[in-house]
Amino acid sequence: MAKTEPAVETEQVDVDALSKQLSKKNADYLFKFKRALKEEDVSDEKQAEMLAEMLPEMLEAQHKGQPATQIYGPVSTKINQLLHAPKAPVKTSLQLQMLDNALIFLIMYLAFNGIAAQFSSKNSNAMIGITSIVITAAMAGVIMTYPMRYTQMPKEQRPPLWKMALIVVGLTLAFVAAYGVTILIPGFMNPVLPAWIQIVIAALLIVVRIYIKRRYKITGTFFG
Repeated sequence: MAKTEPAVETEQVDVDALSKQLSKKNADYLFKFKRALKEEDVSDEKQAEMLAEMLPEMLEAQHKGQPATQIYGPVSTKINQLLHAPKAPVKTSLQLQMLDNALIFLIMYLAFNGIAAQFSSKNSNAMIGITSIVITAAMAGVIMTYPMRYTQMPKEQRPPLWKMALIVVGLTLAFVAAYGVTILIPGFMNPVLPAWIQIVIAALLIVVRIYIKRRYKITGTFFG
């Protein structure tokens, strides 16, 4: 027969009893703190939770001769800390950073290729096909993301520098190989778009990137 583990009871804090043990100075701090909570329309339940956490800390500091203003600062500071503290920013995933960087390179490649072709007197056969542009932009986005993400890590969490260097070198070789393969892609699978179409696509992709970046709050990429 399986044994049932006894339920763990949460330690209850007697707020009223602890309040009576406060010094005059701390009691005044508590009075102002409660008044500020009411002005902020904090529920009674939430107030009780805050006081249950603060009062033991206040009494412990009081026994050491430290008033509440010394450990918490002014009442307004403590209220802001508890109720209006800024939320920690959500870290962008590796995949979203790669997507954003790839879009940046795709926009640049299309714009530069289109502008160069627009003002070039050479035959259009010298232009790069759209499939080649997309593949190289995607690879460039992946390659650039790793060293950028490495520099954004806390120093104690970073992998060894030699390991990151090997990853970047390996990805760079893959980039060169991928670009070489794109040259062999048949023309019908790698069409050369007219210069003006490439420029228009680049402009449209700028709008797409802005939307995705704002929608998913992407940070830490090539252009921030």
